Amino acid sequence: MAREIRAAIAGVGNSASSLIQGIAYYTQEKKPVGLANKKIGPYGVQDIQIVAAFDVDKRKVGRDLSEAIFQEPNNTRKFIQPSHLGVKVQMAQPLDGISPIAGEKILLSDAKPSNPTKVLADAKAEVLVNLTPTGATRASEMYARAALQSKCAFINATPARIASNTQWQSKYRRAKVPLTGDDIMDQVGSTILHRNVLALLVDRGLHIGETYQLDIGGGTESELSLDKKRYEIKRKIKTSSVAAAVPYQFPIVAGSSDFVDFMENRRTSYFNIKGEYFGGTEFSLDMRLSLEDGPACAAVVSDVIRMVKLSWDHGETGPLNAVSAYGFKAPPKRLPDQTLKQELAAMMKGTKNH
Repeated sequence: MAREIRAAIAGVGNSASSLIQGIAYYTQEKKPVGLANKKIGPYGVQDIQIVAAFDVDKRKVGRDLSEAIFQEPNNTRKFIQPSHLGVKVQMAQPLDGISPIAGEKILLSDAKPSNPTKVLADAKAEVLVNLTPTGATRASEMYARAALQSKCAFINATPARIASNTQWQSKYRRAKVPLTGDDIMDQVGSTILHRNVLALLVDRGLHIGETYQLDIGGGTESELSLDKKRYEIKRKIKTSSVAAAVPYQFPIVAGSSDFVDFMENRRTSYFNIKGEYFGGTEFSLDMRLSLEDGPACAAVVSDVIRMVKLSWDHGETGPLNAVSAYGFKAPPKRLPDQTLKQELAAMMKGTKNH
């Protein structure tokens, strides 16, 4: 019988809502529709147990997590009502302040901030998932420290440079605690689709001349993209991740371009790729992808949580390069697709060399 994975969440937004709903859904639903991996080692999605959570919004702080995930400004789709979890959302230090762009959406709680290290230790958390908003760099570092001090694996789903930072890598390596990140890549999203289409075209001998990817959405992350200072790091990561699919330099733009409130947690991405094929013949490809952000993120988070736990079971600690390359836009080390598949397969079987 598989053991549970005791996980904590920093940031109770749309992605957290979809993840917690997903755990309840796959506990009840026996058909693994929508899962890339029904089992990762002995672990199914239903084996993830959320034991602690942190946020700063007064509509979420102090509530049971099963209720907090449906409070405003969350607006992702509700597809199941989780049962009472017995996990009260803890107040966190709002170290980065509230972005003036989304300030009216966030109602800062006046509750006394918790000690995240103590909360994680008391909850016996094994994995902490950082789902704080883009631009919350100081908060991300606080959670990375708390995870380290409580001997809890850290998953950085945000663009903050944690897993790709050599200092953090050294700290986690010395502490013998797993570290993965940075910036989660959706199960299906603009970055993964754009990368794979470009890779296919290059593999077929086409030359890429230029490309752009523009995202329009209604979630909090899309609204934060209007805060250019905070969002610039995410735009650079997305652009770099897409560009890595092509073995030469070319003009490229990738990132969110606007916020539309009534789209709620939905996002529409527009793509254009131009180049040449046989005989210098020109081509132009246009695509459009519409989806909901929360579930697309939660699908990969549920995989990464289980991969981190399985890797730790096998004695792997410090930066987990294969797991990071699988699930993130800015991993410590990018791996060729074939190498990545081989390493993940070895991890699943428990045959990877340490």
